[in-house]
Amino acid sequence: MKKGLIIIITVIFVLALLTGCGSSSSYKTGLGHVVSLNSSKNATADANGAVQVDVTMAAVTIDSKGVIQKVTIDVIQAKVDIDDSGKILTDLSAEIKSKVELGDEYGLIRQSKIGRNWDEQIAELEKWMIGKTIDQIQGIKTKKVDDSHPNVPDEPDLTSKVTITIQDYIAAVTEAVKNAK
Repeated sequence: MKKGLIIIITVIFVLALLTGCGSSSSYKTGLGHVVSLNSSKNATADANGAVQVDVTMAAVTIDSKGVIQKVTIDVIQAKVDIDDSGKILTDLSAEIKSKVELGDEYGLIRQSKIGRNWDEQIAELEKWMIGKTIDQIQGIKTKKVDDSHPNVPDEPDLTSKVTITIQDYIAAVTEAVKNAK
């Protein structure tokens, strides 16, 4: 988990340095995050339980008009398996990689109907956000695919590139824009 946070912090510092190197000081960088426990599950007599903390992070650079110039999104999923007596089954010293760090190891591509892994899909979403204001991003058309995917992009530019649900990414980017200084 430390490595993932270090990467995000490094990206933020690089963005801040690049912003300061321009001819105009009208760029601002902000951070946002969303924390969710929604993927946690109780242990039963037949199956172990798990406490899962999903931390969605975004770093955003905007110009003086609030137009996004750069955006970086990543997620850390920290999962601790427990048995029905409450005993922790997970190696708590194991490294926790972010989804970007995992890349192909994340394994979304095995389920993807468009043949793209999570890191490829988030890169397309980030690319789509560049040049837009937060109002335009929040106004993205979405559709419910199933209960696990209630907010999948329904924009012509994204339907063949992004099939992941995006509400937490939009929320993290919204907070990052709000925090941009």
